[in-house]
Amino acid sequence: MVRTSTIKGSDKAVSIGGFRGVTVNEVDELLGDLGKAISPAVFQIFDATRIAGWRHLYMAAVNAVGAFESGSSISRGLGIEVLLYASCQDQISRALDVVGVGPGTEKLALVVLRDGPGEAEAAFKKAADILGEADDSVLGLDEIKFREIAQVFGVSENELEAVGGERDKALTSLLVEKGALLPLRR
Repeated sequence: MVRTSTIKGSDKAVSIGGFRGVTVNEVDELLGDLGKAISPAVFQIFDATRIAGWRHLYMAAVNAVGAFESGSSISRGLGIEVLLYASCQDQISRALDVVGVGPGTEKLALVVLRDGPGEAEAAFKKAADILGEADDSVLGLDEIKFREIAQVFGVSENELEAVGGERDKALTSLLVEKGALLPLRR
């Protein structure tokens, strides 16, 4: 099920969802097909096994839109900027290593940005026709995914304990914070 929300202080809205059983053979071909189908919407796809929930992607989109609209973006494209914030990386190649899609990816997350929530959701649905079976459970965290994400993003037990509360929420909060601090790393 697609989740759509406006971005405060912007005309942009974001739609986010997950997909299971996706067959990625050629990444560039998939990106091209999606781009043609949903233009002029901006989008980014992610390996859902490296995403810590809807909020992780929503805040990456919020930070990317804020950076673009203030003129402080790292990249030239809004979709790439979302990728950078979600991965907590300031280099595209490293961002792709952390959360990028590759041949064999079967669980995928999609972010679509467009002016207005209705337009964002309509573009998301067009993309869903290409991607296949919508399944937001791929965005959730189980213990195996939790451990992998913590390891890949370099989140320690001490950091999780310092945040406190539910471990899943603490991990997501730490990723959101690391992403938000990305401009300071430049």
